[in-house]
Amino acid sequence: MQKNIEIIKKLKTSTFKDEDGENYQLDFQEGLTESEIEELSKSFPNETINPELIEILKETKGWDGYGIGQIDFSSIGHFGFYELSPNSVTIGHDGFGNFWILDILLDGALGNVYYACHDPAVFIKYSNNLNEFLNSLVEFYESPTENYLDEIHEKVVYDIWKSGGRIYEKQDFLIQNESFNEFLRDYEGDEWVIADLRNSKNKDGFAWGKFGPNNLEKRHPRELIWIIKKKKKSFFGRLFNKK
Repeated sequence: MQKNIEIIKKLKTSTFKDEDGENYQLDFQEGLTESEIEELSKSFPNETINPELIEILKETKGWDGYGIGQIDFSSIGHFGFYELSPNSVTIGHDGFGNFWILDILLDGALGNVYYACHDPAVFIKYSNNLNEFLNSLVEFYESPTENYLDEIHEKVVYDIWKSGGRIYEKQDFLIQNESFNEFLRDYEGDEWVIADLRNSKNKDGFAWGKFGPNNLEKRHPRELIWIIKKKKKSFFGRLFNKK
């Protein structure tokens, strides 16, 4: 298996063909200096950038290219949807409001890569790690008409929206997960559901917008658990941001 830096160096020198058969190369940015990386680390949890990411940042900040509009390994906090991912690097977007984000854990470690789609409003585990994400980009650049990225973007999102994905009634969830009683203590009644991506596989996810655009309430600080309000908020509830 190729290391991240090896994949990126190969991408720098490669020429690809788009769906129309036209040749193109990726437009890489310069890497960051030691002082720039040190300054950037202040925005990361625990003020720590994982060595895996530092190695990439020294080589390049990212690149512009085909399909995914921009890859940016320095974009900590740019995603902004903190209820989905309180700490993340927005490593890619398609220009239509959909994002690939690298989850950053509280100690600065690198988590899963997720695909956050807004239409339909679903959140999908895209890959287990950054290396899998980079390999999927290589596949996309080399095979623009049939690849994993397009499968997620064009099929999996609609399958999850239709089924709801890994969402469970709160009471059903607690029967098997009593240790989360304290976390859910303030969310009484039957108007709450739980999204659970623990032990999830790639392509698993949940329809975060199924009950309305503002109903995603909270993410567990350490576990891949989200609280979602089933009942759609009234106009005044949305206006005053009430439960």
